[in-house]
Amino acid sequence: MCDGAHDGVSDMGDSKGRKVFVSYSHHQGKWVRERLVPVLKAAGVEVIIDKERFEAGISVYRQMDEEQAGAERTVAVLSGEYLLSEACKHELKRGVAADPAFVKGYLIPVRRGECELPGEIKGPNPIYVDLRDDRNAGQWSLLLKGCGGDLGAEAPDWLAARDEIVRCLRDQRSVNLVVSGRAEWRGLIEHVKDEHFPDMGVIDLNSGATASRRGLVQEILRAVGRSTEVPASPEDLVVLANAFPKNGRHLLALVRFDRFEERKDYGMDLLLALRNLIEGRHLVLLVESRTPLDAMAPTSSPWTPLVRTVELRGAQL
Repeated sequence: MCDGAHDGVSDMGDSKGRKVFVSYSHHQGKWVRERLVPVLKAAGVEVIIDKERFEAGISVYRQMDEEQAGAERTVAVLSGEYLLSEACKHELKRGVAADPAFVKGYLIPVRRGECELPGEIKGPNPIYVDLRDDRNAGQWSLLLKGCGGDLGAEAPDWLAARDEIVRCLRDQRSVNLVVSGRAEWRGLIEHVKDEHFPDMGVIDLNSGATASRRGLVQEILRAVGRSTEVPASPEDLVVLANAFPKNGRHLLALVRFDRFEERKDYGMDLLLALRNLIEGRHLVLLVESRTPLDAMAPTSSPWTPLVRTVELRGAQL
């Protein structure tokens, strides 16, 4: 970033997930950290940003130059504040110098604020990304293509799903993230955990540890800080119920939840036990699945009153 810097200078052809240096002004810092960077990372792009890579006690300009030189692309988030910053102009100059004629795609200008394009960009007249309105799916797609990323879904839809999930979990309301097509849900779950709920346990129903019902219950207990031995069913449900305190709630994410229907030994009583924990205000779940929870549960015990459904539609597989 600038206000202290970046630049990408090597060609990766058509490979996916390029290493991208993000050059931005602190005035756009919130947008960069909360919207731009999560989208790029979820799309498989390796992001270099000052907040994550710079070290104390070392010259800012030196670190900027080294990080930018090691990147394959520089994304310059242009605004009036950016063009007034000496550090940002330094990064922009380095990015342009790597490809002055704009024929290799080293520098990707992103217009975020109202500003005149500087002469070194206006002269060669490259296609720039216009995200002054970041609800524009086409402009996000243009950016991701330049960075070698693939979100599998429209970026505004991905961000809207992320925002709704975070709102619900903050309100201690469970969520069923229903995914279709190629939408990149893994990066969304990782972002929600890393940036918003670091204490949230994440359990993958596709892992060997959860291949059996006992294994799944054991993983749930571990995620909530319990090391109790799990007995055979149905006594395992008694242990599960007692693992949750009467006051306070645990937050868990269960991903690839469609496996529940495939693994017959899990049993419908375990599904109902999880529902009861939510209803009793002991558990908040973030469930990722392709089939809505209501379609898995008995009609007599619908999840709809307890769990908010958030859809993330992606391109066809």
